[in-house]
Amino acid sequence: MQLNDITSVTFNQLFGRLLRRALSVALLAAFAVIALYYANGAGTLALTNEFGALYAYLIMAAIYAVAALIVLTVFLATRAKSVVTEKPQGVLASPKNMQIAMLIEAVMLGYSLSRKSRLP
Repeated sequence: MQLNDITSVTFNQLFGRLLRRALSVALLAAFAVIALYYANGAGTLALTNEFGALYAYLIMAAIYAVAALIVLTVFLATRAKSVVTEKPQGVLASPKNMQIAMLIEAVMLGYSLSRKSRLP
């Protein structure tokens, strides 16, 4: 078996499976839309007999509007939250105190580095 054959078989197995799965998802979506279409027609027909054509369409529109609001609420509730940085509290709350603390830390670091013995 040559390298071309090995890559061809691997490529076909990987992308063939991916293509079959994508086709399955597309068929699933198409059948779901068709089912929704027929359910909408049956619901409208049943409501037309009960309430009349105008109110049947208004009721179906309200049902879809509520479904859309539910999906929007779930979408907004599950989105990634932005990271909010909290303001420092206490002694380091003001920028001046923060600068002084940073200067002290820099001096202490410089002092500790100067005290270390140099390796020859």
